[in-house]
Amino acid sequence: MNNSGRDTLNGVSDLDVIVAGAGPAGAIAARDLARGGAHVALVDGSFPREKPCGGGVTARALALIGPEMPEIGPFGRTVHAVRFQADRGAAEVGLEPGAELEVFSRETFDGALLKLAISTGACHATSRVRAISREGGGWCVDLANGECLRAPWLLGADGAGGPVRRKVFRAFERRHLSIAAGSYVDGAECHEIVIGFVEHPRGYLWSFPRPGHLAVGACAQADEASTAEMHAITDRWLDTYPAAAGLPRRRYAWPIPSLDTHDLDCERPSGPRWMLLGDAAGLVDPITREGIYFAIRSGMLAAQSLLGADGAREYDGAIRDEIHTELRRAAALKAGFFRPRFTRLLIQALNTSPGIRAVMADLVAGRQPYRGLKRRLLGTLEFGLMLRTLLTAPGTRRARGR
Repeated sequence: MNNSGRDTLNGVSDLDVIVAGAGPAGAIAARDLARGGAHVALVDGSFPREKPCGGGVTARALALIGPEMPEIGPFGRTVHAVRFQADRGAAEVGLEPGAELEVFSRETFDGALLKLAISTGACHATSRVRAISREGGGWCVDLANGECLRAPWLLGADGAGGPVRRKVFRAFERRHLSIAAGSYVDGAECHEIVIGFVEHPRGYLWSFPRPGHLAVGACAQADEASTAEMHAITDRWLDTYPAAAGLPRRRYAWPIPSLDTHDLDCERPSGPRWMLLGDAAGLVDPITREGIYFAIRSGMLAAQSLLGADGAREYDGAIRDEIHTELRRAAALKAGFFRPRFTRLLIQALNTSPGIRAVMADLVAGRQPYRGLKRRLLGTLEFGLMLRTLLTAPGTRRARGR
């Protein structure tokens, strides 16, 4: 990487990397690259903006960001318990000190990460990408404001539907995505997270208390559900939720990658002088649809690889060995997880078993990966029946055998 100093986008010929998308993946990649001496253009014209998302950030995701977190923390809301709901019951799971969830407005959280990237020397191009083309040994990115950026490397951190993935690899098919739709409820004041399991279509509903509003939504696999169905589920729930009574709602909807084990095997995280990060690479937990941790981690791995000797090859291996391995374990369990019989057993176990509650608390907090989950659960008396229910779901055996 070129280590000479630069402060602006004027004279763009000396850029080393163009990062499309300034969400967590792109901002962290740009931060780490700039710290390593690279000349980075971070392209995103959407700021400031709110983003459709629950906004829950786990302790392990916050730990990745590093010592700058105190500057972000006061803008979040700390949640100490999660309430799970199914059609015939509910259970509350407490989160221990140090394992709580921080819930942020994404305008605040993503904006803080963008400022971190800029403070380390990354240049922010406040425009959207209009066109991408190969040029010599690198890339030419045309912006909507008329600028053209050129660099040897292109990083796509611009989401599931962004132009970089379509250019360098292929667009996601509908079956690769979940549909999430819901509403911001302005002025709502509460301090609980609610997770509700949905039977038809199979998925779940969430309510996250951000500062100033609730973010409420429902999601299910896109080839099993429509945006209208997800909005209807959310609206019916909000009509019964006291904290949202009489308050204005602003609707939103967006796609979330939800890949199965075969899809993950077919993914290409990188190629000749390009890398895909975060949602653009499909790095989202297919059960919870949580992607912030994987976005941040992929940004770190991309920067580490580019600043090292092997570039794209090192990044590809790191994504497959570390992140795909975790997502593959989740994908193998997904078919059984949202079955009504399993969710009923889960609620019963949460109400009767301290061991199951402890495991679920650590899953929510990000402290319990899918690796080792079965072994830990085997220590609880309730787990035998739950495990048989989970692993005998249609499609689960096929996913495990891939």
